[in-house]
Amino acid sequence: FRSGKRQIPYPPPMASDPTFRSYKPDQAQKYAAARPSYPPALYEHIFAEHAAHGGGFGFVVDVGCGPGRATQDLALTFDHAVGVDPGQEMINVARERGGETKQGEKIRFEVCEAERLASVPGLPLGGVDLITAATAVC
Repeated sequence: FRSGKRQIPYPPPMASDPTFRSYKPDQAQKYAAARPSYPPALYEHIFAEHAAHGGGFGFVVDVGCGPGRATQDLALTFDHAVGVDPGQEMINVARERGGETKQGEKIRFEVCEAERLASVPGLPLGGVDLITAATAVC
């Protein structure tokens, strides 16, 4: 669009990839190192609300999981956990970091866009108890 005499491109050019999809391995590692966990009180609140409304704790899916920090925290209260993210390098970092559910099962991390969630292998359609999106960028 035009602003006075100066033409401003729309949308404005981005200095970096806001979706993290094109991150290189070192960028994903740096992001993971700088990404803190959420406070335990937040998880306690989420779990209390979830349970108060009849939610189960069998299967959690974290959409836009990035390096998996929130997925790891959530998984400690669920039997099964899957983190999905469209960024391959973010998933690589999440897989390196690993994590387990309350049953000792390894967390699965899959490259997938939120819009294609139903295509994730082994995802129990109709059987997911909680889906989260913590600071996910669309």
